[in-house]
Amino acid sequence: MDKPAAHWFVLNHIKHTNAKASTPQAEVNRFNAINNDRLELFAPTFVRMVEHNGRSVCKSEPLTFHYVFVRGTSDDVKQLCSMPNGFSFVLNHSGESKYVTVSDKNMADFKAIARAYSNSLPCFSPDDITLEDGDLVEVVYGDFPGLTGTYIPKKGGKTGNIYIAVSHDLASVVYNIRAEYVRVLEFAKGSKRAYDQIEAFIPKLFKALRLYAADEPIPAPILSPLVIFCRRMSAVRIDNPKLDAKLQALLMCATHILGDTDSHTIAATRFARRQNAITSPWLQALLLLLQAVTTHTPALLRDGLALLSPLTPTSSTHRLLLAEYTHHMKLSPI
Repeated sequence: MDKPAAHWFVLNHIKHTNAKASTPQAEVNRFNAINNDRLELFAPTFVRMVEHNGRSVCKSEPLTFHYVFVRGTSDDVKQLCSMPNGFSFVLNHSGESKYVTVSDKNMADFKAIARAYSNSLPCFSPDDITLEDGDLVEVVYGDFPGLTGTYIPKKGGKTGNIYIAVSHDLASVVYNIRAEYVRVLEFAKGSKRAYDQIEAFIPKLFKALRLYAADEPIPAPILSPLVIFCRRMSAVRIDNPKLDAKLQALLMCATHILGDTDSHTIAATRFARRQNAITSPWLQALLLLLQAVTTHTPALLRDGLALLSPLTPTSSTHRLLLAEYTHHMKLSPI
């Protein structure tokens, strides 16, 4: 006997006024704990900056108001909605089916849109913005978008604000800007931090890549480093062709996960100009891994492992790359 077909159902989720605060995910997890994980939930949220007691804090809110999406059979979703958890069906008044559903293809497209929406959220910790004296930065949010100037260190400053000097014809004007409102256009001359920041980003990208490969929701704390990196590094100028190719490859992967097609196209174009400079097997294997996961092409994992098999890891980054290959090979055996 054929198993009942599963569909994405559009549901309301409105908490009862006398019920304890509980998220849609917590309710679905409770259902799955006693029903062998038969339901899948997609309830996208966005994070915005709000002022609270004189401080900027992050607040998570539903992206689709009280609507959520649950994938399962009709009987399982009916069972979920019969429980005192705030879920209810959205009736379909204009189609053949009784309840509103979304096709798998349309749901995949919507997930990409939701990731793109997350890409527009300025919810960053100032701890993630590490600047050096002389860095050329551009303000992307706040009261001075588009303002370009040179970062000036602020002694003893712990407020999350930075100083930017903007030179005019006759003088320089210093602006006090929140650190999370800027992106780096060019590192100060002589700085070697571009390499360090690119290397430090790889583990953060791998965290998001694992969830993306499993088609699981990516929470804001894991998405935010991707947004920060893309905004800060997208306009950075690097003279080293190999390092720039690596940067563009990471930007291609991160913007793909975020659903930012315009930025992905820009990074891909820049990568195409630099890719011939890539000769290191480790870097070639990294690129194959990123491409394998983002394009859902498991065969590329085999190509990457073939490059790595004769090599001995000499750094923590190399060992991390091997571990990531092992993880994805288990997900996508060839």
